[in-house]
Amino acid sequence: MVFSDQSSLAHQNPSPVIVSSLNVLSCLYVCRCRKLPKALKEWQAFKDLKKKIDDFNETCPLLELMANKALMDRHWERIATLTKHTFDIHSENFALSHIMEAPLLQHKDDIEDICISAVKEKDIEAKLKQVVADWSVQSLSFALFKNRGELLLKGAETSEIVSLMEDSLMVLGSLMSNRYVSYCIATTFCD
Repeated sequence: MVFSDQSSLAHQNPSPVIVSSLNVLSCLYVCRCRKLPKALKEWQAFKDLKKKIDDFNETCPLLELMANKALMDRHWERIATLTKHTFDIHSENFALSHIMEAPLLQHKDDIEDICISAVKEKDIEAKLKQVVADWSVQSLSFALFKNRGELLLKGAETSEIVSLMEDSLMVLGSLMSNRYVSYCIATTFCD
């Protein structure tokens, strides 16, 4: 059976390509199981095999989510705490078989939430970096006011900056209403 640790795919690092390959193999096994004679379907060995295949089919979407590059160490730590299983993701020997040892299906919804939050947090970080990049190159131009020095902003250049400010405020406002922004706020304002 391909789902054992003897599989060559099980000893590779999880990636979307490997997970999709496993998904295809799983579908092939489901088709083969359906074509078995009816008498075999009554055997306990068939029922056990069918349960393993069904569990694996249910695990595949989780594996696809977990293979996303957006998952950082903090997300893997949350998954490890949740499943009470250690994931040494930085090890050269880390493989899909290590992930499959964890009780993923028992915590399916929570793991999905963690993976989705990782993707959302990465998007938020990218938008914040873009706002910071936009504002790091801006400079205000001042004009003289009577004989008191540079007290007035130059109108032509200021209108472009005000437009950029409005756009940035709209982006920041939408990010602040996002439920996944808490980590970004903690890292941005607490550093």
